[in-house]
Amino acid sequence: MAPPIPLLAVCGSDGTSLLRGPPQCELDSSFQRDSRPSRCLTFSRDGTLFGWCNGHSVSVVRCADGSAVSTLNLPKTNLLEFSPLNNILVTWQPYTKTQDSPQGEANLQLWDLPSGRLIKALYQKKAESWCPSWSEDEKICVRSVNNELHFYENNDFNSIANKLHMQKVSDFALSPGAQPSKVAVYVPGSKGAPSFVRLYQYPVLGGASAALANKSFFKADRVNMQWNQKASAVLVTASTEVDKTGASYYGEQTLHYLAANGETALVQLAKNGPIYDVAWSPNSTEFCVVYGFMPAKAAVFNLKCDPVFDFGTGPRNAAYYSPQGHILVLAGFGNLRGQMEVWDLKKYKQVSKPQAPDATYFSWCPDGEHIVTATCSPRLRVSNGYKIWHYTGTVLHKQDAAAGSELWKVHWQPFPEGSFPERPIKYQAAPSELGTTEAAPIQAYRPPALRHLPATPSSKLHEDEPPQDLRSGLSGEKSLSKSALKNQRKREAKKAAKQEAKSDPEPACLPAPVSNSQSEACSGDAETDKKIKNLKKKLKAIEELKEQQASGKVLQKNQLEKIQKEEQLLKELQELQIKYVQLAQFTAGRAAQETLSEIVLMEAPPCSQVEELQQEQEHGSSLVVGLSLCDSAPLLWRFQDLKTVRSNSLVGALLGSLPRTPRQNIRLGRPLLLMPEEERVLREHHSAAALSAWNQDAAGAAELWQRYEEEQQRSLEEQSILALEDRKSALLRAMTSSSGSESGAGSDEALQCRLLALEQNFSFPRSALAVQLSTARAGLSHCQEARAFLEADWPIREQDSPRRDARYQVFRDLWGRGFFLTSAGKFGGDFLVYPGDPLRFHAHFIAVCLTLDESICMLDVLSVARLGSNVKKTVLLCSPAPDGSVHYTSLQWSGMM
Repeated sequence: MAPPIPLLAVCGSDGTSLLRGPPQCELDSSFQRDSRPSRCLTFSRDGTLFGWCNGHSVSVVRCADGSAVSTLNLPKTNLLEFSPLNNILVTWQPYTKTQDSPQGEANLQLWDLPSGRLIKALYQKKAESWCPSWSEDEKICVRSVNNELHFYENNDFNSIANKLHMQKVSDFALSPGAQPSKVAVYVPGSKGAPSFVRLYQYPVLGGASAALANKSFFKADRVNMQWNQKASAVLVTASTEVDKTGASYYGEQTLHYLAANGETALVQLAKNGPIYDVAWSPNSTEFCVVYGFMPAKAAVFNLKCDPVFDFGTGPRNAAYYSPQGHILVLAGFGNLRGQMEVWDLKKYKQVSKPQAPDATYFSWCPDGEHIVTATCSPRLRVSNGYKIWHYTGTVLHKQDAAAGSELWKVHWQPFPEGSFPERPIKYQAAPSELGTTEAAPIQAYRPPALRHLPATPSSKLHEDEPPQDLRSGLSGEKSLSKSALKNQRKREAKKAAKQEAKSDPEPACLPAPVSNSQSEACSGDAETDKKIKNLKKKLKAIEELKEQQASGKVLQKNQLEKIQKEEQLLKELQELQIKYVQLAQFTAGRAAQETLSEIVLMEAPPCSQVEELQQEQEHGSSLVVGLSLCDSAPLLWRFQDLKTVRSNSLVGALLGSLPRTPRQNIRLGRPLLLMPEEERVLREHHSAAALSAWNQDAAGAAELWQRYEEEQQRSLEEQSILALEDRKSALLRAMTSSSGSESGAGSDEALQCRLLALEQNFSFPRSALAVQLSTARAGLSHCQEARAFLEADWPIREQDSPRRDARYQVFRDLWGRGFFLTSAGKFGGDFLVYPGDPLRFHAHFIAVCLTLDESICMLDVLSVARLGSNVKKTVLLCSPAPDGSVHYTSLQWSGMM
């Protein structure tokens, strides 16, 4: 069966007509052309109905045969829309007041299409967001009224089924697709509070705790929210009216990503400037962004907000995916010259590059093979008309507006998804009598007197960036932000420095002059990078002065003094490079000692236990977590153990300090302390084994202590070098600021003398050594009685305690439901209950564990309920039953009337 032929609706000052799409491109005989001027027209979502207003009435006909469905006497109608199942026709006319009706007339009307009966008349003053939003099955309808969202069910507009009321709901977007329906709401910021967008799933609309995702941001006067077709994520373009930096006439824009699973992100763009267009792919797995000052960049991003393909720069401000998602058109309309770039998204290869000058409208045909461009009024009142193209760049049909008439709107007939299959992409231009508009390569004009000479590269106002494939394995480098690129270079430099230090450990073997590429590869410290860069800049300037002197140019006094300092600068550069190699040696040695330190400074398990764990893993059983016991507290040291318990929704608490920042307490490292309930869950699931203390004889203890002293000595030497460099930097800053405008050999010699004296006399006291104390270093200082106590089989003492059993049963039940739990001591409860990973979500509940026969004072109930209200959490009273189930009672503070 041949696929259907889409219709193209055209309206203007000379009337409304329906055109059969390619390849016929002729008027549809089933529709009698309306010669009266028409400013509004629309198709139903499935394309079976067509409606328009000709200034006298609103008419609705069937597209198949042109038969009339309904005619309404609404001459002032400016906007039309069908409901998804064609049950309701929505009309809007400008809001007006008269002497007879000072409050105005209801200008938003909902009509029953089969009968032509008026269902409801509503007030809608503004044309923005005028039409109610329906779900695809018409079970839900949403409308914004006075900063509220009113939800209607089953097209019953006489009663409001649900409401969403927040501070000031400014905009919303209902998700496409089947149930359950989701809605994205935008609340602008006020009085220093940020703006935010939240996602809700109908009918759960109860505040921030019920939101699927929440994203807050500043710098937003308005937003544009776009759902993908699968309703799994929404893109939010936040815009401000004014750019306070003065860099852009269009204000400032930022792009945010929110997913229905709670993930949020700020889309990082590689070029400054406005965001012109954002478009979702029909497959809902990627999106395209056109952004940056002209020439604008365009890039395709995946659902992780990572760039997949960069189209480079060009004159474009819009992106259009084909209905099948296999072709992308990047175009520059409006104040640009109308250039279009057609890209094959399977191969990321450009198909054609046609031009549509003065175009104000673009739309894909539902067949994915053709497009239409138009020049419409009132944007442009001259050269009105439309063209139908093949995506290879050829014009198949062209229609100009008659003299004295204007074209107001063109619109393709929509079709249900799957009506047109995806076809192979062609690169050869389709045949057409009208030809192609693809521009031929243009060379720069050259005067006749220069045409016999070789061509020289012409200067440009900007450098064009070529396309880049950023997919993993296909490109060496991703499009990253400036800070990300800087950090990436530092990591690569440190890695190269470690490899160089291993291959050439003797700093004395380094040559004095080092090339630029070598120094850049060895640099890893920001301060050292800056010094080396400045020295090389000075040496380069000296080389240029020497060349000028050799050519016979007379140099000035200050230039001659610069040449005399060349030897001194070379010496400083050599010292910096030698110093960095020394630091690189200690850095590489530090990494080699981490494994040894973990064995020396921790209680190592007996070899038999290690072999048992390895055998279990080799035979395909689940990973067994090894617990180190310190004063009956279960600790996890191995990285694989931490990863295993986190994958099982167990959180714990980090206790150790990080090697590079041992004196801070914000970001902590290993070991991980487990709660008693977490340890017991692991024991019941046979996922943990206690590691007994390691018994050492006297000789073994002496060797252990010697290794510990050697590690401390290496750490002292490394920190001595770092402290000396800090002193030198402080001395340089002090002498530079005190010398002021003084310059010359005397000040430089004094500075060198001070630096040399500091290096010879500097002493780093051992008392200032920053030592990372390990929580489990029991084997170095504890007596035999303490060590025997630490060899307990399990940290939880097997004593009867109803309170302990109640806590564990509640923990096991909530953990089994997929929640994450942490301690809630500072919130007056037993556990904080998270809907997901605590690094991504806030806690929703405070769990208080009670036995069934336990009584609780009313003042305690009021206090914990009020505390939960203050911290925006629901209090759960949890009581285990004898049959193993748990009864939950929620408390919420609602105030007093």
